[in-house]
Amino acid sequence: MSYKKLLLVIISSLALLLLIPTNADAKTWHYSVTPSNSFSHKTYARAYMYGNYEYMELYKTKKHAQNQDTDTGRIISNQKKFYARKTSSKQVYEVIYQHKYYYMNTNDTRLYRYNTWRSGHKLISTVKPNQPSKVMLKAKTHVYRSQYWLYDYSGQDLPLYNWYRLADTGKWVVDYSK
Repeated sequence: MSYKKLLLVIISSLALLLLIPTNADAKTWHYSVTPSNSFSHKTYARAYMYGNYEYMELYKTKKHAQNQDTDTGRIISNQKKFYARKTSSKQVYEVIYQHKYYYMNTNDTRLYRYNTWRSGHKLISTVKPNQPSKVMLKAKTHVYRSQYWLYDYSGQDLPLYNWYRLADTGKWVVDYSK
């Protein structure tokens, strides 16, 4: 009977050790995931832009944004943090930038609620994988240890990528063989 108890204690402690995350897991897997891929008409969500242009002009009114005239002289670059929501117009979004409300026309560049998405067995992102506070995964996207992370450092239609892979130490490293 004591052998059964001893065996049960050993098996349960091994199972418990397998469930505890390691340091490598904690450094790698803490990325935010957007609950939805589309913007709402009611609430503001963190917005990311990528495409043909690296910045967008801001307008004071929705009408000015639709016609793309008399802008505010202010722009948002793709490196700045801002929030957006849909308006009744398909291409015009209402934006909060530096605690002020503006409108923007997405004629040339699109807005997304995420900056990292899956393409086949790899992730493509506009930020590096070792910057978890800046990463927002597309809804229902998961990060796996065996996949590559492609960092698009050009931000253009013809992207240039750095290929990252997860090293045995739990840190993302550039794979120069790719």
